[in-house]
Amino acid sequence: MTIETIEAGEWIVTEGEIPAYFIYKLCKGEVSVYKNAERIREIKIKDGEKPIMIGLTALLRDDRMHMASVKAETDVVVDKHYIDQIRGILKNEVPEEIKKDIATMTGSIVAANEIVRLKNKLKDLGHVALDIPDSVSAGTNEVLSELKRLYELTMGDMKKIMN
Repeated sequence: MTIETIEAGEWIVTEGEIPAYFIYKLCKGEVSVYKNAERIREIKIKDGEKPIMIGLTALLRDDRMHMASVKAETDVVVDKHYIDQIRGILKNEVPEEIKKDIATMTGSIVAANEIVRLKNKLKDLGHVALDIPDSVSAGTNEVLSELKRLYELTMGDMKKIMN
């Protein structure tokens, strides 16, 4: 455990950073959380309030990748921990009777983050309304028509899921 002060404007963790070596317990100050360069959340911890952990999702992932960026909006006080230290706690100090629940929770967090990532990727790809040229051969037309049908079916399914 190492207590540090991080100055306003500094990035504490960076989205996509691999591998993450530390998680941070925010003890005091204000931070903003960013996904895909968009601010999605602000967190403020005052003196005497319960600290929260920043970067915990990276410890749950096999690749230890940060799924968001966190920026200090004010000077912040953090308690810095090695990821392996927290993994050791989860592995060796969690009672056996709740290990299955912890595994379900961590798996759900990782899966939900992956779904959000893929949803954003689909949004970034945009929609295609393919117009197959008359000049292609009958065989090519058949393949492209089937690809178009499958694409439209899949995108229709995705609209249902994402709404």
